[in-house]
Amino acid sequence: MKVYNSLSRKIENFKALEQGKVTMYTCGPTVYNYVHIGNLRTFIFYDTVKRALKLNDYKVKHVMNITDVDDKTIKGAIERRMSLKEYTELYANYFIEDLNKLNVDMDTKFTKATDNIDEMQKIIVKLVKEGYAYEADDGVYFNVSKFKDYGKLSGMKVDGSYSRIKNDDYDKENASDFALWKYWDANDGEAYWKGELKKGRPGWHIECSAMSMKYLGKTIDIHCGAVDLIFPHHENEIAQSESYSKQKFVNYWLHAEHLLVNGQKMSKSLNNFYTLKDLEGQGFNPLSFRLMAIDSHYRNKLDFNFENLRKYEKLLAKIDLSIKALNKVEKYEEKEDNYSRVQTKQKVEKVIELFKEAVNNDLNTHEALQHFLSLLDLADEKTKKGKIDNNEFSVLSTAISKANDVLGIYIDYKIPEEIIALAEEREQKRREKQFIEADLLREKISENGYSIADLTGTFVITKKYLD
Repeated sequence: MKVYNSLSRKIENFKALEQGKVTMYTCGPTVYNYVHIGNLRTFIFYDTVKRALKLNDYKVKHVMNITDVDDKTIKGAIERRMSLKEYTELYANYFIEDLNKLNVDMDTKFTKATDNIDEMQKIIVKLVKEGYAYEADDGVYFNVSKFKDYGKLSGMKVDGSYSRIKNDDYDKENASDFALWKYWDANDGEAYWKGELKKGRPGWHIECSAMSMKYLGKTIDIHCGAVDLIFPHHENEIAQSESYSKQKFVNYWLHAEHLLVNGQKMSKSLNNFYTLKDLEGQGFNPLSFRLMAIDSHYRNKLDFNFENLRKYEKLLAKIDLSIKALNKVEKYEEKEDNYSRVQTKQKVEKVIELFKEAVNNDLNTHEALQHFLSLLDLADEKTKKGKIDNNEFSVLSTAISKANDVLGIYIDYKIPEEIIALAEEREQKRREKQFIEADLLREKISENGYSIADLTGTFVITKKYLD
């Protein structure tokens, strides 16, 4: 498996610290609002990394932080007259709902910053004691000039002209001493903690270092984020973590590019700011957005627009129909190997080989998706005949399932009994050549959110997708 390491700025062969096991930390959301589709593109990328590792038989220990204390969450809670806990839990729950809708693998430890304050204070106290950090009137700051390797991830140079930055809305242009701990002031309301440090709260950067080292160890295999986190967030994580532990913090840094909307940065002022709920409100299946994200390489900018999303909605409908049809078509037992059976097995094995090569080539999900679709094309050839040999069915369905385990673009679902009853009644009407009545039943099925497709000797029911 090869990945692009932002630290070395080149594609490297991945080698885990411990054979067969991977430790992976990913930067989660700041829960002060709904996450937007740009954030969700990054979370789909995290999911793809984890699924690709599992394809290669790694056991993945994955930790994702939930930032529930920072400038934005405190301000939002005060404005809404809610406690910080109530306010952030509201949006943390919405975030988890979005991940489930996007079929994200939830084999993850989600950990909140506010549950790890003691660990943060422990790190800060040691950094001060060893001269990497210092106390000021308003808090404790990390001195970037004390870490000789500062800038090794981003290329940012420390030239001595840096200032002190307290805000979590940080300076992205210059190296600056950054807040590890912020002493309480009236703007923080009830958001403060006591302990080894004066009454206050953590800065944003220290949160990830503390949680990564607590749950995964001082050195981990993979750390992921979006490209805008390379500097200063990830640069600062390296500085404070390695100053504390005297060990390398992360072996492989993986970063996803931005999502644009019609070629522009997403912004509320441009009226092009979208959440998953916005997409659902226009009738789109959330998995159509996942499919769009999968069809783009994670290191390329993804240009979102609704016309393009409609294309992926149609492709999602095709995928759904192909898999449902393969499972529904009549199966029969061929006693001996024949040419068709052997040919199918050879074709499928070759496609899966190419699929895995694409995934292992720095997560080339665009190419992997094409191989997945070729499996469905092969399945369609079989189902059009109205029946399929049991052995061929097993080979195809196993391969499709294996590929989907990586892409995550298909979720099986149960059709309601009342919809099945309507479809069976319609099929009976068609056999009796009562086509007007059959069409009325099709319309009723459609009104209830489902579609019906006629195959040789049978029918298939799927969810209804946008045309």
